[in-house]
Amino acid sequence: MKNSTIKGFFIFSAALGAIIFFLFTQKVIESIREQQKQKVDLWVKSLNLLIELENPQEISFIFNEIVTVIDFPVMLTDAQMNPSTIRNIKVDSSKGEAFVKAFLEKKRLELDAQYEPVAVKLDTMVLQYVHYGDSDLVVMLRLAPILTSVAAGVFILIAYYSFSVIRRNEQSSLWIALSKETAHQLGTPISSLMGWIELLKTASDNPEKQAQIIFEMQTDIKRLNRVATRFSKIGSKVSLKAENISEVIASMFNYYRSRIPQMGKSIELYLNDAPDIFVPINRELFEWVIENIIKNGIDAIQGKSGCISATIFKEAPFVMIDISDTGKGIESKYKNEIFKAGFTTKSRGWGLGLSLAKRIIEDYHKGKLILKHSEVGKGTTFRIKLPLSQEPRRLREPNGHSKN
Repeated sequence: MKNSTIKGFFIFSAALGAIIFFLFTQKVIESIREQQKQKVDLWVKSLNLLIELENPQEISFIFNEIVTVIDFPVMLTDAQMNPSTIRNIKVDSSKGEAFVKAFLEKKRLELDAQYEPVAVKLDTMVLQYVHYGDSDLVVMLRLAPILTSVAAGVFILIAYYSFSVIRRNEQSSLWIALSKETAHQLGTPISSLMGWIELLKTASDNPEKQAQIIFEMQTDIKRLNRVATRFSKIGSKVSLKAENISEVIASMFNYYRSRIPQMGKSIELYLNDAPDIFVPINRELFEWVIENIIKNGIDAIQGKSGCISATIFKEAPFVMIDISDTGKGIESKYKNEIFKAGFTTKSRGWGLGLSLAKRIIEDYHKGKLILKHSEVGKGTTFRIKLPLSQEPRRLREPNGHSKN
């Protein structure tokens, strides 16, 4: 998933969460306000009943059962709007009668701005008014969406900043890893060239040996050119061409077969009986994938001897390429990590080879690269799955005749 997609997801989630929370709090507020209105209506009806019955015992009941359970600010005034009873309204009576009167008048106006006062009547004559407002809970719930929006905004900013930092770190790590991979790619042919030069010095009287060394040196020079071509293709649109996949893998095996002895190892590389199967690939990038898998196999073989083999077969509409080694294997705890950039179990590795290989196969060739099997102490098998060419062609010999 791209960073922009992840950022968009977090922003959308935060905005959606804020909207849902706002609608929820509005629903709760409306429910509480409706309960407040019902309590006030009940109080007013009770007062109307008391006026008609003139029963002091009922007044005590109303005060104890109705007024005392009211948890929102309420004020009872006479017909001229003079306060007679207040509930849940704090007033500092120590500041004098004038202050209290002015304070209650101001409070009454505030309550009336929230809800229309309810009249207590005897027939058609108004005797009292009940003024009420929102409880502290409603006030807090009204502030909650604002606080939630602020929190969501802070969360989005933190998430955006965090992803920006992560992205910068990833880019920095990628550049470092890519530069090291460049050095790694150049290392094999350069080391080989240095070895061939030393051998060439001792073969001055052996023309046949000189010719062989020069041929190998030319091969390494061509390889250096391929390495440069590989890196130029990363990140750009590449063209695919139907290639004989068996011949491509065989050529990579042949290249390493003559160079493994210089690494101080005796490793057999062989390609099982493979038919000529043509697959649309970009040869330079695909060879890079095979090379990375071969190098992993060579590094995994801890002793001086071992074996790396490849098996190619069709499972229409795909071709399967299994590359196996007899190395130390991969521990189960690492099997889900090996394709992640930067992950490596090598003491001197940088964990880019398999990550690049997977990207090349899946992004450029629309195939799959998976760890098919690995057992500690016995070896590892990687599988490459590629779509078959829709327009297969025959491999041409140098003389122009078709190879059957």
